[in-house]
This record gives sequence, structure tokens and C-alpha cells, in this order.
Amino acid sequence: MYGVESCVDPAYRGQGVGSKLMDARFDVLRRLNLRGMIAGSAIIDYYKVADSVPVEQYVADVATGRRFDTNLSKQLHKGFKAHYPIPNYINDEEALEYGVLIVWENPDYRPEARIQRRAGRRHLDCNYRLENKTASQDVDAGRMHEQVRKW
Repeated sequence: MYGVESCVDPAYRGQGVGSKLMDARFDVLRRLNLRGMIAGSAIIDYYKVADSVPVEQYVADVATGRRFDTNLSKQLHKGFKAHYPIPNYINDEEALEYGVLIVWENPDYRPEARIQRRAGRRHLDCNYRLENKTASQDVDAGRMHEQVRKW
């Protein structure tokens, strides 16, 4: 499954809404016996240290718990693993347009119990097409596609 940015209205933040949305995605992955989810995560606190910390170091620090990022840290706490920064990911000044490729592997995935192709429907698999990207995103989309293929 490929996940895109989701957000919670500021009036409802801190009430577990985001966590419940993510848990619902995990339930779908388990029910459909999908291998996991690949997503992007905006690093919304990066602007605070961008003048002194390279983005790769920031992501590594958040992944190891040395720094806290309001968005990425919560996703890592839910079991995602951070892979690498994605420039031009999101039009967001605080994230300085950066995102991070994150992956969650379904611990209940059973390859022998794959969902079979049904007439007229595509078989649910880790087979993604990255389309409609801007020229500046082509390299990152290709890198992301390669990550999906390895996975």
C-alpha cells in the first residue's frame, strides 16, 4: 500500500485521531495480507535546525531518538522505518519542502496467502506506478520505485 500525507485539523490534534487513522490503515493491510506500506512523511520541525544540520543528519537523529520531529517521530513510534529524505516532497515552509520515505512492514504478512487476481480487478500487490511527478521529482520517484522493487 502507498500512503500519502494525511493530517488532522488543529482543533482535534492531541486526541489520538491521527493514531486511529493510521491504525485503520494497518488493519486494512492485515486484512488484505499486504506486505506493508510505503509512505512519505513531512519533517515539519526541520526548519528549526536547517541552518546547522544537514537533512540526512536530521533524519538520522530523529530515527535514533536524538531529536524529536512532530510528524516523523510519531510515525516511527507507530513502527515505520525512515529510509531517506525526499527533496521537493511537499509545499511546506516548515519542512523546507522535505519529506522522508518511510516503510512499515506488516508483521502478520504471509506470502503463501497472497490475494489472487479476480476477473476485471487488479491483484493487490506491492506493484506501484509513480506517475504525474514533476521533472524535479523524477529522480526521487525513480529512487522510490527502486526501493519498492527491492522490498
